[in-house]
Amino acid sequence: MSAPSEKPKGKPVGAVVQTIRLLRALSESDAPLGVSAAARAAGINTSTAFNVLRTLTAETLTVFDEPTKTYSLGPGLLDLCGALRQPSLAEKIRAELPELAAKTGRLIALWEVMGTRLILLDRAQSDRPVRLDLDLTQRMPRYLGAVGRAAAAADGLGKAALKKEFGKLRWAGDISPADYVESVELARQQGYGVDRGALYEGIVAIASVVTDTEGKPVLGLSAIEFAERLNEDDIAATGKMLADVTRHYSAD
Repeated sequence: MSAPSEKPKGKPVGAVVQTIRLLRALSESDAPLGVSAAARAAGINTSTAFNVLRTLTAETLTVFDEPTKTYSLGPGLLDLCGALRQPSLAEKIRAELPELAAKTGRLIALWEVMGTRLILLDRAQSDRPVRLDLDLTQRMPRYLGAVGRAAAAADGLGKAALKKEFGKLRWAGDISPADYVESVELARQQGYGVDRGALYEGIVAIASVVTDTEGKPVLGLSAIEFAERLNEDDIAATGKMLADVTRHYSAD
């Protein structure tokens, strides 16, 4: 038997290396990429990138958006890496999503906090004729939105670090670095974060995170609603409900 530190023998398979580079390029991008942009980011030629991405899309590992001619990571990757996330914990919370959506009358989303990203695992919609929804392939930076504020609070980021992270984020609404720092501090105090139209104009999101034994965020739970349908009491009640759920599942 080889020693654990011994490197595998043999020559790397070029097609596999190129595929991994493309997946990493899509993972590290803040937005879907076209073939040429993905090829440049991965350091491979365009024709190879086209063939690889077309194959990955057929296997649901990537998703192709016809109107924009761009690619993003697909839901098939979640199946492949299921053993690496926390399936039992995620599945337990996933089972509660429909009930939470019914109780709040809002869209409820379950996120995985992985590295520098938040990955949408599942969502449950409220039973209303007009309602919000999220694409199941959605990903966003770790500290963006309501989940991002809750994650930043759990990570214990100080003011300087928060302002640095703020500069990397893209917002649709009007928000300053000072506003962001203040909202993260409120998330730390209250146990839930709130985004009032900064990520998506006219939309309010409320979120709390599940933490591991070291107090680090591993999963996020958010409620999303049209701003005109919420007042401050609604936000507080929903935030406390989500915080109760995440506290129940947290290890610390």
